[in-house]
Amino acid sequence: MLNLLSTPIGNLNDISLRAIDALKKADYIYAEDTRVTNKLLHFLKIDKKCRTLHEHNEETVSHDIIELLNKQNEIVLVSDAGTPSVSDPGYYLIQQCIKEDIIFSLVPGPSSVISALVMSGLSTSSFSFLGFVPRKKSQKKEFISFLRHEKNTIILFESAKRIEDTLNVLKEEYSLTKKIALCREMTKIHETIERGTIEEVSLRVKDGLVVLKGEFVIVIESSVTDKPSFILDKKVKDSFLRFLPAKDAAKLISLLSKENKRDIYKQLLD
Repeated sequence: MLNLLSTPIGNLNDISLRAIDALKKADYIYAEDTRVTNKLLHFLKIDKKCRTLHEHNEETVSHDIIELLNKQNEIVLVSDAGTPSVSDPGYYLIQQCIKEDIIFSLVPGPSSVISALVMSGLSTSSFSFLGFVPRKKSQKKEFISFLRHEKNTIILFESAKRIEDTLNVLKEEYSLTKKIALCREMTKIHETIERGTIEEVSLRVKDGLVVLKGEFVIVIESSVTDKPSFILDKKVKDSFLRFLPAKDAAKLISLLSKENKRDIYKQLLD
């Protein structure tokens, strides 16, 4: 049995009882960084050694784990913080388990994505998590420019050493006035959430008012408004409704315009 085990994102007291039980029962524990996981095991008073599974050896080690699973061993895979396979190693192993028809399960736990979303104060009704921002400037600009079409609250990961550059690109390619939150050290004593417009937060970073260490979770307000992207001309609306019910007219106009069917339907009824 393979357990993908979510670990605390900062405060070690956030470890679940089920996670502790899985670690105690494991025949083998695989970790992204054994030094980080050893601190957790020491905190839990679990005297077990770890093996490594990281982005550079994931394919080779995953095959070793499959062999151990086929021999009925209990395996636990952990990330340094958060959940394996979510911007961390583990995806390849999951695919191999599915291919080999091997049972695996997730032991859920803290999530930096959900924590940042809630702490940001931005809309939580729908969101898009897009992982790490591309490093290369040209790819970063293209990536952020594409975000202007995103209708949900946006969540990204970024390192401290690249956060200022990313904020500058957000100002150029996305917006100056949209709201943003920079979340750091979540669940820890020195947890900080910087909230404001992209321009305001960028200025705080530039002025050295934000500690630039570790990794940030960036939460960004969607640039897409709730207003319809186009307005139906009254003559066009009347022409469609003369021959079709509003529901059918909305479907046809949506197919032709690629616009949201519900927004069109509301306009037809107005």
